[in-house]
Amino acid sequence: MALLSACSSTGGPSSSSDAQSQAPAGAKVVAFSQEGLENDWRSENTQSIQSSLEGAGYKVIYQQADEDQARQVEQVQNMLQQKPDILVVEPAEAEAATPIAKLAEDAGVPLIVADRSLGVAPDPTTQYKVLITQNWEDMGTKLGEAAVSLLTKVNGSPKGNIVELVGVLGSSPQVAMDKGFKAVIEQHPEIKILDAQDGDNKRAPGMQIMEDYLSRFPAGQIDMVWAQNDEMGLGALKAIQDAGRDELIGRIISKDGQVEAIQQVASGTFATVCTNTPYFGPIILPYVQDILAGKDVATTPDKPFTCFESITDAGLAEAKAQYDELKAAGAKFANR
Repeated sequence: MALLSACSSTGGPSSSSDAQSQAPAGAKVVAFSQEGLENDWRSENTQSIQSSLEGAGYKVIYQQADEDQARQVEQVQNMLQQKPDILVVEPAEAEAATPIAKLAEDAGVPLIVADRSLGVAPDPTTQYKVLITQNWEDMGTKLGEAAVSLLTKVNGSPKGNIVELVGVLGSSPQVAMDKGFKAVIEQHPEIKILDAQDGDNKRAPGMQIMEDYLSRFPAGQIDMVWAQNDEMGLGALKAIQDAGRDELIGRIISKDGQVEAIQQVASGTFATVCTNTPYFGPIILPYVQDILAGKDVATTPDKPFTCFESITDAGLAEAKAQYDELKAAGAKFANR
């Protein structure tokens, strides 16, 4: 039941860069700034936040910036001129989005940042009240450990060559995941990253980058693929299949928990997927309510995640059970 409620909604997110929801007269106003709608994860994420806020009776002013960070800062400035009661922002790039904190401070509007961070930390003495995000470094650590386990299984000891698909270069998840991942593999001198390229968290660029890797590194030179999101991982899988490089089937690790990727784990085609549920609405809503009620909130709560793997028999069985559950619920992503 929890899975169904987390994944259900009344409609998809608006593709318009500027939209307002209907709400009862006198309703509190939430300004919601989204960095873009570049993939299914972001669309599901936007839909979850909008539907949760509107369902709780808030009026939502919404804009999305088509992945243009300068445009998002400008949009936030314009939304703040409408004097919302609270501002929710999902930024693209940490440093470039940092001016948003000062804009909220100058406007006297409480700020919640979700998914990705700004270049400054939240502080209860300022308007920037809370950052709700994954512990990306911890996720990178878990995926690094998965890479070591996979390479040990494949090569008999922790050694081998990795190609990486990065997304999005300079974003807080990318920087922190790389830090955690590399901290693990650097303990094993015989594990090397051959190359890393930015696939922008999209399937087509992921496929193109993997095609480049396959042309540059013949069979036997790549031992596994590390994709920083499922869309790029699925693109990489298509390139591998098209090239007939069957030695790399089952040697892809990624993150997000997209049902299609969990299906690949359940079939043994992916080695590991760690979840990053897009269903932020039920997570953000209590913080909106508490801040508007004048209550103190935790400034940096971690969003939990789960990893599914096909490296062990027990892990494969768990992945199959999770895929069956998600398929039966009609979900697009894991909700944990």
